[in-house]
Amino acid sequence: MIGEYRLRTNIGVGLGIIAQIVGFYVSYYVHIGIILWLAAIVIYGGFLLFIWGLWNYAKGKGYKGVWGLLGLFSIFGFIVLALFPDKKKNEK
Repeated sequence: MIGEYRLRTNIGVGLGIIAQIVGFYVSYYVHIGIILWLAAIVIYGGFLLFIWGLWNYAKGKGYKGVWGLLGLFSIFGFIVLALFPDKKKNEK
């Protein structure tokens, strides 16, 4: 994997998953109108971060970034993308 994409991938995927978990947790336990809206924004933002992270993951492996849209399938898309062979294995 190309090194410049590694940090972006970790930030996008990691923060994306964390934001979605926090948003779902808050929306499940707090039933106040404005808090639910904020939780929805956090979930959506986490979803976008996750897709951005997978976009960088695909680019780092030597594929077109469009493959990052597999993030629309959440963790299943991540697993599929992780199974792609690394075309840029020896690059830093």
